[in-house]
Amino acid sequence: MRRSLKIGCVWTMAGCCTRWTLPILLWSLLSLASAALCSLGLYFSNWLQRETKDGNFNSVSSFRLCLNESTQISASCDSYFTFDEIFSLEWQAVTILMGLGACLLVFTGLISLFTLCAHRFCNKCLVCMVAVLQCLGVLLSIAAIVVFPFGIDSKMVQHPDLCGESAGSYELGDCTIGWAYITVITGTTLGLVAVALSWTPMMCNRKNNDGGSYAL
Repeated sequence: MRRSLKIGCVWTMAGCCTRWTLPILLWSLLSLASAALCSLGLYFSNWLQRETKDGNFNSVSSFRLCLNESTQISASCDSYFTFDEIFSLEWQAVTILMGLGACLLVFTGLISLFTLCAHRFCNKCLVCMVAVLQCLGVLLSIAAIVVFPFGIDSKMVQHPDLCGESAGSYELGDCTIGWAYITVITGTTLGLVAVALSWTPMMCNRKNNDGGSYAL
């Protein structure tokens, strides 16, 4: 009896998920990928990095500094700044913008996942609301990406152990763009595609059990 009930529940969930059209499945996957990549890039300090003479890596983000790491992944680094310790006003703004943007992208990513198998609670109004929040998250992330290079002219970033005196606004000096910064850019780009997809007319249609479609 219990086994039959479990099989029935799984079958019902599978049928529920397959009612969605390809655009909304793609939108959900893009939303989740965007949220994951932006959160990952925000956590690690490898926005700017420099390889030292002994083969170690120094890296810095808007609120995190890691020195003498043996790999380019600063997972073991626990050096965080308080808000007042952040090197420049620009990077303080980046911390706020990227933090809010990542939170919104994670929230909308979870909502998009919920809509896959709880379609009865989803309607056109919900999709539009999530799309607006997602768009705001993407815009905040874009702002953080654009503002971040302006903070490179900070005296702390121009330290010889980091980017050197030749570093400045949009001038890397002795540093290179780190993988975490590229990850944030990639996640934001995926979020931008998801936003564009969420406003297409195809997002307002779902498949019924007969293979047809009906409006949300």
